[in-house]
Amino acid sequence: MQAVADRHGVSPGAVAVAWTLRNPAVDGAITGFRRPSQVDPVVAAAGLELTDEDVSEITHAAEGR
Repeated sequence: MQAVADRHGVSPGAVAVAWTLRNPAVDGAITGFRRPSQVDPVVAAAGLELTDEDVSEITHAAEGR
């Protein structure tokens, strides 16, 4: 997540939310925050468009490849 986040200039949390929302079976993502400062970095997910390469990289990492 960090490498993809660095490429897009967003937080890894934003990438995780954007990746989840890209799944056609998902209508929304529920996130939890402990501090107000955690909100803005994840809000960036709303405008984040992951490339097919980004998704492939995340999927392979999640599968342990």
